[in-house]
Amino acid sequence: MFRLQTLLTILMVFGVIYGNAQTPNTLTASEKKSGWILLFDGKTTNGWRGAYSLEFPKQGWTVINGELRGELTNGAESGDAGDIVTVGKYDDFELIFEWKLGKGGNSGVKYFIEERQPKPEKGSQVGYEYQLIDDADYIYNGKPLPQDLKTASIYDVVAAKKPNAKIGVWHTSKIVVKKNHIEHWLDGIKVLDVDRNSNSFKQGVRDSKFKDYQGFTTISEGHILLQDHGHSVAFKNIKLKEL
Repeated sequence: MFRLQTLLTILMVFGVIYGNAQTPNTLTASEKKSGWILLFDGKTTNGWRGAYSLEFPKQGWTVINGELRGELTNGAESGDAGDIVTVGKYDDFELIFEWKLGKGGNSGVKYFIEERQPKPEKGSQVGYEYQLIDDADYIYNGKPLPQDLKTASIYDVVAAKKPNAKIGVWHTSKIVVKKNHIEHWLDGIKVLDVDRNSNSFKQGVRDSKFKDYQGFTTISEGHILLQDHGHSVAFKNIKLKEL
């Protein structure tokens, strides 16, 4: 009897976990009612274009098996296929996405992208970056990464408080922006919480590569950007809710 009850319990749990699993790159009825939208439908690149372009890149970024992949090899920042951005702009929002990197990988999800003119001669458009990188093995200027350049940090401005993120596995990240309040989450844990009016944030900007970017601490809206950093990266289940 005990074995039978145990087996039935296992089957019930299996059914709950797997039988009702949400299909990737879709929204539930509850999510739709709450105002969530998909930024990637799992089949096309609709809603995205190249940064500083009217068209989507013809190479480098592709959709395979429900994943938006950057199959990038150059190694330089925005030096291969180029970054891609959402067609729409957003101010206050909650953004959720899943991502995966390989060994030595480097990418990022940026927000508040303005596409100011003139276009940068090289590198990415400046914005707030949710860093994605191989925390343990990426070598930066011949040294291990400092904490504010590791995964889930606001790149070069505010360090995320977390252990090294694993590579080769899928992670779930969340960005919450409401006025001047910013949160970064990684795999269900809040790892960064900062106000742009705080002294710590302003000091972080002054100490960063963005110190000469006029108005960096007060950007109010912009596109969302997926970064080409010359390393393969994959995204799925990208969804956003305006707040």
